[in-house]
This record gives sequence, C-alpha cells and structure tokens, in this order.
Amino acid sequence: MFTGFLGSYIVDSYVRRGIPVRAMARKTSNLSWLQPRLDAGKAELVYGAMTDHNSLRRAAQDVNRIVHVASVIGPNIPSKIYQEVNVEGTRVLLEAAVAEKVERFTLISSVSVYGYGYTPGGIVTEETPQMPSNPYGASKLAQQELTFEAHRQHGLPVVAIEPPVIYGPRARVGIGEAFSLVKKRLAPLLDYGRGRQNLVYVSDVVGLLEAADATDAAIGQRFLAAGPRFVPHREILELVAQSLDIRPLYFPVPLWLTKIVLNVNNVILRLRGKEIFFKSDYFYKWAKGADYRTDKAKELLGWEPQVDVREGIPETVAWFLENDAL
Repeated sequence: MFTGFLGSYIVDSYVRRGIPVRAMARKTSNLSWLQPRLDAGKAELVYGAMTDHNSLRRAAQDVNRIVHVASVIGPNIPSKIYQEVNVEGTRVLLEAAVAEKVERFTLISSVSVYGYGYTPGGIVTEETPQMPSNPYGASKLAQQELTFEAHRQHGLPVVAIEPPVIYGPRARVGIGEAFSLVKKRLAPLLDYGRGRQNLVYVSDVVGLLEAADATDAAIGQRFLAAGPRFVPHREILELVAQSLDIRPLYFPVPLWLTKIVLNVNNVILRLRGKEIFFKSDYFYKWAKGADYRTDKAKELLGWEPQVDVREGIPETVAWFLENDAL
C-alpha cells in the first residue's frame, strides 16, 4: 500500500532495488511523484481506498510483500472514521495478506501509540508502555494489535515501524507549517525555547524498511525510527530561518498561555460536537518532547539514522522553495 509523501519514497526504493511494485492510491490522489514510475513501466497502479474492502482484496492478489502506509489523521476527525479507515481497513488487508500467503507485511505505524505517558523530555524505547493519548494514536495501536495477532494466529511474517514526525522533500504537511511561520518572520519558542523534538528524515525511514526487508530477524518485531538527535525547537527554527535567509522574530510562548488557548479551543469543539484531537493535559509533555531511541534497530538490523537536521532541513526548505510550496 503506497500513498502520499512516504509512500512515494517507498515506491522509489523498490523500483531502485529492481522489485516490481503495485501502488494503490485513491482516485483523488496526486500522482505526480508516481507518474514517472508508471510511464517507465516500473510500477503498476490500482485505485482503491481503505473503506473499499474489495479494492484491498484485489490489490493484495499475487503480491509477495505488502507495505501498509495508508491512514487518516487530523484534528476534528470522528472516532468512527478512524475505526473505519485505520482499523477495519487494516483488518481486511491483513485477512487478504493471510489468504494470499504474503511473505512479508510491513506496517508503517507511529510513535503516537506511546501517547504522552512518558516523562517529559525522557527516553522512549519499544519497551515503553503503549498508552495512546488521542483517537489517532488509539487507531494506530489497534492496527499494531491486529498485525501481530495475524502473526501469532496465522504465521503471517510482519514488521511494524514507528516513526515520529517525518520530514524531507515532498512533505507538504507537518513541518511545512513551521516553515510557513518562519517565512512570515515568526518564530514562536514554546516553553521559552526549552522544548525538543525528534524528527526523522524520510530517507532514514526508507532505509529502516530496506534493512528490515533484508533479514528474517525483523519478523515479529517493532522498530522505532527516529533521527540521530533529540533537537531543541529553537535549533529547528534557526535552521529554517538560515535556509530561507531571513531573520524572524523569536518570541517566547509560555506553556500556560498555550494551554489556555487550547482549553478554549477544546470547549468550542465540544460545543460543536467535534472530537478533541489534542487534550491540554498532554500539551506540557508534548512540548518537552520525547527522546525516541533506535538501539533495537541498530542491534537487530544494523540500521542507524544518517541524516541530521543540519543537513535535512536545508534540503527540505530548498525543495519547498523550488516547488513554490511555502
């Protein structure tokens, strides 16, 4: 299953390795990144959706590997949609994988499965209790549970990869919003700039997938995919500003003020009957960040992240500028 930003890089990876690819996308998807592979006969395209169960079964026919990237995420999405798309769609895809005797099923999961139960600024490993803090995280944990249940009950060879925020060229959401703020010469420093974030460059996530593909030692395992460093928010903003060659206004934003704004917003959402995506109780821990460790991937797969933000952010900003995406 290949869709969107990360999916396009995964397609490129398999094409580069000489492995035929069947890519699945919605009919409304932007295929600009995939089209050159289709035109060259390096990839096959099928249309479908996680809620179209027959399309999932058709896509799984006669393939030996499935990489499941598709999920819905965003604020104000009803829990019902997370259940229908992320959970039930994954259940059907796993059933199809078992029926087709697929040799490897790789789930691209998320660090959201750990929630914000960690010590602020503390270390998170694959042994950290999984306690999702929002509907999206709960749906990703449900995906994992279904995936490993298929492994235990049916012998399906599975792997789960858990990245934090992924960035790099083509990443139009997520870190791109921070880029847009800095371009407007605004650089808010949460918690007076004391917060940190663990970002991972897209090629490092793909590298972990390739390392997992190469060995049976990965089967039945979960792997965190994080960047080389736990980076201060201020450093991230400064790198963006340097790449844009501008001098933004750095200004402190105390956490208590942000929590007030978030609480007011959540009250409004409740009054409108909307789902709350980000509870203010978790904001302090999110702003402090978590240091996601990748020791397990290094030990079992020989994989380590290669791209530091000092290299990755300038490359990403350059792509945004070249593609008029800011």
